[in-house]
Amino acid sequence: MDFRILALIATVVECCEGRREPGPGHPPTETVRVLATLRQFLREGTPWRSLRATKDKASGSTLRRWLECWAHTGVLARVHALLVAMLRGHPTLILDTCSVRAKRAGDLTGPNPTDRGKRGTKYHVAVTGDGIPVACVATAANVNDTLVFERLFLAAFAVMARIRTVFADKGYDAESNRTLCHNFGAEPHIHKRGQPRQPGLGQQRWPVERSNAWVLENKRLALRYDRLGFITQSLLQSACIFLVAKRLARQF
Repeated sequence: MDFRILALIATVVECCEGRREPGPGHPPTETVRVLATLRQFLREGTPWRSLRATKDKASGSTLRRWLECWAHTGVLARVHALLVAMLRGHPTLILDTCSVRAKRAGDLTGPNPTDRGKRGTKYHVAVTGDGIPVACVATAANVNDTLVFERLFLAAFAVMARIRTVFADKGYDAESNRTLCHNFGAEPHIHKRGQPRQPGLGQQRWPVERSNAWVLENKRLALRYDRLGFITQSLLQSACIFLVAKRLARQF
């Protein structure tokens, strides 16, 4: 990935973290080195122990400490929101999910009804009409999509200038979800179970399917090995951040 993109994300991360008080021992690792390691870890699926500290990258133990710190302080969510706010997003919101197998079980896993009941994790992603991921949540594979709709919608509403239309498949079919959209001035187009498909719904949902494919290009997410839930959520959020930053870099 272009160093300019890593530097952009590092600047936003440091702004969200605030000023760090110097302490005893070695100075903290530069944020851009941690992000470069995170990118390699995501894309190549490198094992933790194989991540060695170099001039440009940090070690696996350092990356793990930073991810834990960012998870507890909510830094990645704020970074994601700020980067999205820098873009002129499309007023359409599209929701979809994808499931992956969890080889070692752990947090945020459950029997996947689409994979013969094997343990898995589901990634819920909300994107704008032009494919910019604005919200993401990792849950167990057996969690119903309707239970996550409100969380995704409110997270997207907090960072988007406006939401005019919401597209989702029948997994999100619930009157409470339609009511929530109407309360915020958005027109819901959610496919109803047992009803013929709305014309053009598939054509409108392709940006989120493309974004899901981009997320799953990260080998560390395509097949889950990490047992801790905060690691999985942080990796999913990081993948979305890299996608947003890449889109943002094209505008400058």
